[in-house]
Amino acid sequence: MDTELVIFDKDGTLIDVHYYWGGMVELRAKLLSKKYVKFQYQEKATYELMSNMGISLETNKIKPMGPVGIKPREYIINTAYQVVKQYFDAITIEQVSSVFKEIDVNSQTHLAQLVKPLPGVEELLATLKQQKIKIAIATTDLTSRAKLAMDSIGLTHYFDCIAGSDLVDEAKPSADLVNYLCDKMACEKSKTLVVGDSIVDLRMAESAQVDFIGVKTGLYSPEFLEHSQTLIDDLTGMEELI
Repeated sequence: MDTELVIFDKDGTLIDVHYYWGGMVELRAKLLSKKYVKFQYQEKATYELMSNMGISLETNKIKPMGPVGIKPREYIINTAYQVVKQYFDAITIEQVSSVFKEIDVNSQTHLAQLVKPLPGVEELLATLKQQKIKIAIATTDLTSRAKLAMDSIGLTHYFDCIAGSDLVDEAKPSADLVNYLCDKMACEKSKTLVVGDSIVDLRMAESAQVDFIGVKTGLYSPEFLEHSQTLIDDLTGMEELI
């Protein structure tokens, strides 16, 4: 395959999904409970919010099927809304969305503490850049937050384009993000490769009819392991497969 473009998922592929989203979910859950739940129920509500947004309370890691890290932001906001509504019936979806935005702003000052690059990432990006292969990110996260995350670990300069679900009509597993990136960078799908850690990344690649490499560094599920034709432990040495 004469690769022109490599599209990476962000969370679980480039950065530690449990470290990043675990921290974000906890911040959101605690602030929602503090603002809208009576004090005696705040701890219980916080745990319920974290669990429903996708944190396993047993392992303190992201659940393989999310929803956080898998589903779009609007889905997560609605999930949190349904939990808080059990404690405060007057809550609105707009108030929950406002808390998410507040956490977005507050977390920017210490985002570097939530972002941890995975093994082999920078070495691979540098090699692809040297080979004149275009590099992009396709993420369910907001474009602005994805850029801030890459800024915080000094990797932004490697990417020709970073695209979040806010730039397209449908998030993963739709082909929209791949189509957007291929169009924007004038690359043929037959020469495009998607790299990801979850079933929605695989399904996105299938929908777009592009090649796929799966990495076992994030939210991989049994279904993902079964259907990914090419699987690697992490990004170390992946350039040999391109």
